[in-house]
Amino acid sequence: MRIWKTYLKWVVPCLVLVPTLAVARSSPQNTANGQKVRPIGVVTEVQPGQLTLRTDAGPSLTVSLPEDVSVLQVPPGAKSLKQANKITVGDVHLGDRVLILGPVSEDQKSVSAKTVLVMSKTALEIARDAERLQWEKNGIAGVVKAVDPAAKEITLAVPNTPPKPGNLTHSVIITLAPSASLLRYAPDSVKFSDAKPAPFDQIKVDDQIRALGTKSADGTRFTARKLVSGTFRNIGATVISVDTTQGTITIKDLATGTPVLVRTNAESKLHQLTPDVANTIATFNAGSPEKGSEGQQEGSQGGERPRRAGFQGNGRPGGPGEGGRSGMQRGRSGNFEQMLQQMPALSLSELKAGEPLIVVSTEGAKPDQVTAIAVLSGVEPILRARPKGSKEVALGPWNMSVGGGGGEEAGGQGGEGGGSTSGP
Repeated sequence: MRIWKTYLKWVVPCLVLVPTLAVARSSPQNTANGQKVRPIGVVTEVQPGQLTLRTDAGPSLTVSLPEDVSVLQVPPGAKSLKQANKITVGDVHLGDRVLILGPVSEDQKSVSAKTVLVMSKTALEIARDAERLQWEKNGIAGVVKAVDPAAKEITLAVPNTPPKPGNLTHSVIITLAPSASLLRYAPDSVKFSDAKPAPFDQIKVDDQIRALGTKSADGTRFTARKLVSGTFRNIGATVISVDTTQGTITIKDLATGTPVLVRTNAESKLHQLTPDVANTIATFNAGSPEKGSEGQQEGSQGGERPRRAGFQGNGRPGGPGEGGRSGMQRGRSGNFEQMLQQMPALSLSELKAGEPLIVVSTEGAKPDQVTAIAVLSGVEPILRARPKGSKEVALGPWNMSVGGGGGEEAGGQGGEGGGSTSGP
């Protein structure tokens, strides 16, 4: 039973907040360095007798399904296989998350399944939605601006709602409830199941935090009963090369001039920003509406003057007076995930050498290797909007705040400053 519990721990999803995705990602693997890939990820193709699995490490596996294969459906949040139901191969669908138990081939490209553990895409979406409601009401997210170790207080910069150029955030002091749970994301991972208990002194300025708890009546203080922190990077870069087979991009970090290997996986978000969204983010970074709307036009496509993105009071994103793809919802400022969902998808095969990108990632174990939360193209206006001499790449009011829940809790857009990068 112990081995089954171990396997189940791999597949039970952590629905990460933020920025953060019903994910049960295994630790990033580098098959090129001889590490074995774990057969866990998302189903991308189903055929008679086999399926294709996009692993959380990036590469795809061909999974053969013999007639005597055991297929078990596990509900989100399950702690043991006692809650699993036996299903058939025909009940496995595209987008489902699966863990394959069986021998992986020497070349790490195929696996013969003895048992398939399945969490359906639909069940995961329902679980995420339920947890998002809790975090929407009782969550907070932002960037650490100060830490007081003696008082065990954290000053958090939380996005304003709605944001204004030059005045994007306000301060909230985070205190800890008795027996508060403190966790920290592991390098190269934004999944909650990889987060480890960590002492208060590991939290540092510029970390991103997501917490669940209670806000004071005046909104200036927040008592956290659950808090997860992590260090994240926004890397302005240009493409050097792309390996679509391994799901990797080699980029040149514009801040350091050095190459960085970017790994993508099933939860990485690859999108092309539309000109109006890129210009709006640049506007907020520059702190001047005039500069953003006038000075960034050369980054638009087709020679058209970009329509300024607005923050609408009707709950729909769009430009002034209409719904559309260019803005973000009022009351949901900082929701990076919602913004990305409205942007065109980007394929690795579309990337060309020299193309500007912004890569959002956790802080990796090695500075020259990262696992992407998001890869964004169409970012020229944002990169140009950086102050002269600055090495920082900001995403304006759309922060990459992250979070998680206790056990297998999940989250989405938090109540205040709540962005999420959640998946798949």
